[in-house]
Amino acid sequence: MDPLEAAMKLKDAQTTVISKVVPIDEVVRTRKDAILEKVLMLAGQKIEKSESFVVRVDLRGRGYIESREDLLATLRDELLEGLNLKLNEENPEWVVQIEVVGENTGISILRPGELFKKL
Repeated sequence: MDPLEAAMKLKDAQTTVISKVVPIDEVVRTRKDAILEKVLMLAGQKIEKSESFVVRVDLRGRGYIESREDLLATLRDELLEGLNLKLNEENPEWVVQIEVVGENTGISILRPGELFKKL
């Protein structure tokens, strides 16, 4: 099943144990260079130069990434300079979502409505 399709089914499911659903495009080892390489590849495939983005990083697990802010700044700067994309933190056309879970990191390039939290 497509990750986005699965996420949409979970969004509509009646459950109290799922609080957030993020469709994942790729999973890499939690290393800054591996994350950066995959983000640039995926963003280059999905995001047009005229479109805007925001980077969001969620860390779970200690010791794999030293600084959330450093990872976020590195990704943001590389997307701005390397791919010439536009940053828009308030109303982006794309969300670059990084989910660090211990030694593995999920990477998603999503439209804002494709990521959701249940209330």
